Amino acid sequence: MSGVKARDAARFSVRPLIPGPEDALRDAVLALGSDSLPELARHGAGEALALQGLAADESRVLERELRKLGGVALLNADADRAVLLGPVAVLGALPQRLEDWGQRTEPLGAAIRAGLSGRGSVPPPVRAGRHVLDVATRTLVMGVINRTPDSFSGDGVSGDADAIALGVTMAQAGAHVIDVGGESTRPNSVVISVDEELARVLPVVRELSARLDIPVSIDTRKAAVAEQALAAGASMVNDIWGLRGDAAMAAVVAGSDAALVAMHNRDAIVEGDVVAEVAAGLRQSLAVAEEAGIPLERVLIDPGLGFAKTPAQNLEILRRLGELRGMGRPIMVGASRKSTIGYLLGGAPPDQRLEGSLALAVLAAARGANVVRVHDVAATVRALQVADAVIHLIPDGIHALPAPGPTG
Repeated sequence: MSGVKARDAARFSVRPLIPGPEDALRDAVLALGSDSLPELARHGAGEALALQGLAADESRVLERELRKLGGVALLNADADRAVLLGPVAVLGALPQRLEDWGQRTEPLGAAIRAGLSGRGSVPPPVRAGRHVLDVATRTLVMGVINRTPDSFSGDGVSGDADAIALGVTMAQAGAHVIDVGGESTRPNSVVISVDEELARVLPVVRELSARLDIPVSIDTRKAAVAEQALAAGASMVNDIWGLRGDAAMAAVVAGSDAALVAMHNRDAIVEGDVVAEVAAGLRQSLAVAEEAGIPLERVLIDPGLGFAKTPAQNLEILRRLGELRGMGRPIMVGASRKSTIGYLLGGAPPDQRLEGSLALAVLAAARGANVVRVHDVAATVRALQVADAVIHLIPDGIHALPAPGPTG
């Protein structure tokens, strides 16, 4: 994370606002106070960063040093939140100025440097046990196996053999990870015991880990389930509470060589700026991971669409997904068959949300998602094969193909 401690990064929660929707930058500036918008109009921005958690002396030094460089720091009335505006070269020079100023502002400089670095680079490969997930050249697909009878999406698999067969089929269709869950997390779902969850997932995890040459992930919020699934061969833990639910989860992951998906979640609907809240919460998860001894190079982040968020908030997160890139970690998005799609399609049930799921998978990839978690693997892989040719790189050999005829 470019030399910054995760706890310091969580405190300042730097978010890159460019590139991104113009109204998101405008709204971030407006939230600081009515006098800030004219400054945005006068100054403009080649780069814009939002941050929070400033102490009074930090904000004074920040404002002064950025002005000297030719940029501007717009502050709220309490001077604890700011939007930094300036050319890329100016904001790029700011961290060193803050670090040179002294020990008091050194963490702030490191956090800004890390935010700029994460926004401008592709996350490195993630090691998950003996596997390596390379997110540099394509969008990866995580296939979902719900070994539960009450899945929100209606795709619950009741038997071990069927679940194993589904995992094999998904891998053959191009899935890069298989995610096995045994407890529904939909609203008003029934909480099951550790023993029951283990009985559902362990046979599937054990068999798929032995058969497949791709990572098998355990989707659980319980440390005891994660521990036994890892022993059975899983090489990734997908925790919907991002290490902030079960207090023992961080130690379990730290004691393995598994990768971790840390998802944003909370007990109540998010109020205020949902992306700022999601970024701050995910930063806290990264801090917990680092303090537990989990290398951040093994952590992916997930904004948690549908978890304590309204349909409008889910769409806002997708519009502004690029703001999470400042964390420098691969981003996973799980929009497949979610109720937001049903709402947009006039009440379509889960089994009629394929087109909407594909649309959100492609849009997420275009806005910075590195992994998408989906139910319909084959269709998503094909859709992303085309989308990635635009997002990442035109495939080798396509220039040598003959031009199409009059009809195509």
